[in-house]
Amino acid sequence: MTVAAVTMAYNESDFLPIWLRHYSAQVGALNCYVIDHGSDDGSTEGLGAVNVVRIPRSPQDDQRRAEFVSSFCASLLLWHDAVLHTDTDEIVFVDPARYPSLLAYCALGRHAVVTTYGFNVVHASGETAIDPMHPVLLQRRWMQFYGSMAKPVLIRRPVQWVGGFHRADAKPVFDDLYLLHLRWFDRDIGLRRLARTRAQPWADPEAAWWQKVSDEECNRMFDRNAAVEPRPDVQIGRDAPDLAAAVAGLLGESAGRPDLPDTFNINYSVPARWRIPKRFRSIF
Repeated sequence: MTVAAVTMAYNESDFLPIWLRHYSAQVGALNCYVIDHGSDDGSTEGLGAVNVVRIPRSPQDDQRRAEFVSSFCASLLLWHDAVLHTDTDEIVFVDPARYPSLLAYCALGRHAVVTTYGFNVVHASGETAIDPMHPVLLQRRWMQFYGSMAKPVLIRRPVQWVGGFHRADAKPVFDDLYLLHLRWFDRDIGLRRLARTRAQPWADPEAAWWQKVSDEECNRMFDRNAAVEPRPDVQIGRDAPDLAAAVAGLLGESAGRPDLPDTFNINYSVPARWRIPKRFRSIF
């Protein structure tokens, strides 16, 4: 049983080391693939056994990226039993209360495409800056359910993702996979990332407005995340009522919408932050 983990990166010196540490432990460094989109900050150098595929630098084009990654991951299925694709700031894992490892879960092969329970990790008031040398979930306590993070990430057949990788040509199936999105897990790192995405060329100047806002607006977004109502009592698990209700609400957003066949509104979110379970804290 082999599973490939794939990401595309450009100057991701903050997030790529976290991504590599996690997925190398989950699937093995030899099965990790970093598609380097012209990095020049040294972040994709000296990665040991990790596979680095270098492509020319070009303006950011999310649809072109989705088409390339879809084809690349389809080709990897000729050599791997399954392929997991995420952005560099997305960490996917299985519930350790249900499975000993991601590979053990993948070996079950229950579904051709699996969508994640998706959360933003919140940088709450009073939490210090992230120390990248220590596990992230020992430094952060809160997460918020977001539809945009419910992504079809694990595939056992070729799929065609759309720009942003929020959808694919597959009906969403939720089955024990969690995704924690780190875009909002640290204010300083978030502002550094923003400076880069704001300055880089874009194929569509109107695309991805949230990656081009001012520092002032970004700080307001961090403040709004930190101000969301805390719900420390919420249980997290496949059969937990609050998580089931969140998924039901997410899927219900597409009811009667012909533009969203077999999918959901990625702008859906739960207006509360939930405490990250203690059993998750040793994962990364």
